[in-house]
Amino acid sequence: MSPNRFGRRPLLFILGSFLALSTYFGCTPEAEIVTTDPSAPILVSRDTVLFDTLFTSVGSATRRLKILNFSNQAIVFDQIGLGRGENSPYRIYVNGERGANFEDEYLRGGDSLLLLVEVTIDPQDETLPFLERDSILIGWNGQQTHVKLLAWGQDAVFVGNQVLACNSTWTANKPYVLYDDVLVDSACELTIEPGTKIYANQGATLYVGGSLQVEGSAENKVLFQHSRLEPDFEDVPGQWGGIIFLPSSNKNSIEHAHIRNAQYGVYLGTPDNDTLADLVIGNSLIESMSLSGIIAFTSDLFAYNTQVTNCLQFAVGNLAGGNYRYDHCTFANFNNFQRNYPAVVVADNVVLANNTLLVENLYARFRNTIIWGTEDAEILADNGGKAARFTVLAENCIIQDVDESISGSNILFNIDPTFVDESIFDLHIDSLSPAINRGLKLNIPTDLEGNVRDAAPDIGAYERQ
Repeated sequence: MSPNRFGRRPLLFILGSFLALSTYFGCTPEAEIVTTDPSAPILVSRDTVLFDTLFTSVGSATRRLKILNFSNQAIVFDQIGLGRGENSPYRIYVNGERGANFEDEYLRGGDSLLLLVEVTIDPQDETLPFLERDSILIGWNGQQTHVKLLAWGQDAVFVGNQVLACNSTWTANKPYVLYDDVLVDSACELTIEPGTKIYANQGATLYVGGSLQVEGSAENKVLFQHSRLEPDFEDVPGQWGGIIFLPSSNKNSIEHAHIRNAQYGVYLGTPDNDTLADLVIGNSLIESMSLSGIIAFTSDLFAYNTQVTNCLQFAVGNLAGGNYRYDHCTFANFNNFQRNYPAVVVADNVVLANNTLLVENLYARFRNTIIWGTEDAEILADNGGKAARFTVLAENCIIQDVDESISGSNILFNIDPTFVDESIFDLHIDSLSPAINRGLKLNIPTDLEGNVRDAAPDIGAYERQ
């Protein structure tokens, strides 16, 4: 056997194998090669995941966080899990899978891993807010970090898809969650005591066929708002239906209430043959509505010391006639980029669903009231129905209306009332406001917040302190 013949083959075989292995490793991107270096850098997008107040068994919105791999090489996490394991009220999702603990999670170099976190609170009938704690533990290459999980929660009374028992009373002991529509039947009454909090799920509405008595106080207002309490939803309108008074409803009163985030703050449709107020609203704040703060059809309403603002349609709409009186109110809309209506509309007519026109007599009076916003005219008096009686009066008011179309006395047209901060809807009047000491002396001794008015009251819902 010739040495040249056989001696060359092993060399060629070894050389070929080496080239094949070199080609294999040379084609593997560095980002896919796993490193065991304990100093391999990672970053978690937040060190604490915070959930606002939650309600028993309802759960919460999902929170997101990311684990970022700043190494050029891949990392395998030997642990991504909850400190309390299966006993935790929290749930985590990694790569779309739910679990309490994950092992051997692979993350390429320069890539990121998305984690989702949810929580369900079970306070076991506790009446006070409490705190649920846990952590997400993250381990890799002998290193460990953690993300704190914090959630406040409290027990609640759940109501929905039901007709309430007659003469029901809601108290401040626990919040109420409207998970679906609720009806106060005709000839029945719902009383809501001071400090009560009502949270409504998406689409839930409180219908009143009988009587609603909201008995808040300056120190303990009654709150109506959506059940999503995360900061991102704080001022988002249209998150629930609102309070709707049906034709059979009468003798309603809303005192010291804060109504937020609905389609309608108050929807009143209670036509009758008298001029007695079917609804009295006092010392209340109505804000962030996707439609109207107060809308009424052929109804009788009296409101005082009430602020309505940040509504995408009307702050106040009085349509198809009726009798309306407003004393010491502040009506203002500033989101003109989204709305096509003035802040206040009073009309003797409305177009019905069958395209016919409903026309009734209208009387509307505004005293010591501010009507303001970013449109040239923030009030519209529409007598297109040609009702036999159509009266709109203003006394000692500040009104944005370039046409000065409203009649009355001592009206300051188009003079900025100088609010403290319109951008955050703080409609207290500033120290240089023309509203100071310009009001009529009415039998309303305190303002929306319970502050005493002096002998020369200020125009609007607030007395300058």
